Amino acid sequence: MNLDRVLIAESDPHLAELMVIRLSNAGYQMVTCTQGSEVLTKTLNFKPGVVIVDQCLADKEGLEVCYELRLHSATRNVGIVLLTQEEINLADLIGLGVRIDTQLIKPFKPKDILTEVNTLMAERRATTKDSLTGFPAWDVMRREITERITGGADCDLLYLDINNFRIYNQCYGFSAGDEALRLLCRLLLEVTDELESPDILIAHIHGDDFVVMLPEGTGEQVGRRLIERFDQEILELYLEDDRERGGMFLQRPDGRLEQWPLMSLGVALIGGIIDKYRHPLETKAVGEEILKRLKVRHGSNLMRDRQNNPAE
Repeated sequence: MNLDRVLIAESDPHLAELMVIRLSNAGYQMVTCTQGSEVLTKTLNFKPGVVIVDQCLADKEGLEVCYELRLHSATRNVGIVLLTQEEINLADLIGLGVRIDTQLIKPFKPKDILTEVNTLMAERRATTKDSLTGFPAWDVMRREITERITGGADCDLLYLDINNFRIYNQCYGFSAGDEALRLLCRLLLEVTDELESPDILIAHIHGDDFVVMLPEGTGEQVGRRLIERFDQEILELYLEDDRERGGMFLQRPDGRLEQWPLMSLGVALIGGIIDKYRHPLETKAVGEEILKRLKVRHGSNLMRDRQNNPAE
């Protein structure tokens, strides 16, 4: 995502030209198109920070274009300005998986589009993303959980932790540890993409801890798929001897060798949050407590929150 680039999908060439002139004069690089079928491909190639979409494109409804942008992991976080003929309730669209940042009702002044684009770009500059993983920090997830608790669509949360990651860093070095984190990040994107849903948010809390927001009822499916893929692919990061013996040897301060298991994945599933939790930190505390319990279990495991599974 480039925060100096804007893509405009507008069927009216005169309006498109006015917006291009105004935004170009402000220093933005521009790309335009008139067909809704072109928007996703051009967004993937141009990587804009903001996409402006006319609701009434010739070949495809603008809302469908916005849905496609949110569906694709590489375009999910772009800012979207929807141009409409009359005001629509954007909150009603969230439950359908169409999250639009703002709208402008035609006719509008060229300065209005510049104001909206500047605002969305500033919000994205202020959103801290981890330089290694590319995912936003906990604060972004915290705001989203708050919105859901106070009246949004329900969701599942997965809190993730790589067991024995610290030991792997000690044995193989921090560069190898970074590769393990990149592996998990890739799996998070690939597995959540399998849902074909736009209602997904991934955040990097710190170190090897992550949290994923998913459509309600999909958490267990995604969690178990992550475990399956992680257990298969993490083996490639080990030397053959460690793979065969199923663990690593680490020398203790007293000189003795201590064997540690291979890395595994702990997954804490919060199955639905509405009417169960009143604050984002409650979900985080429950997730962390579950992950602590999973650390004493062998291998990769998934455990649900007690409020969903009292017998657990």
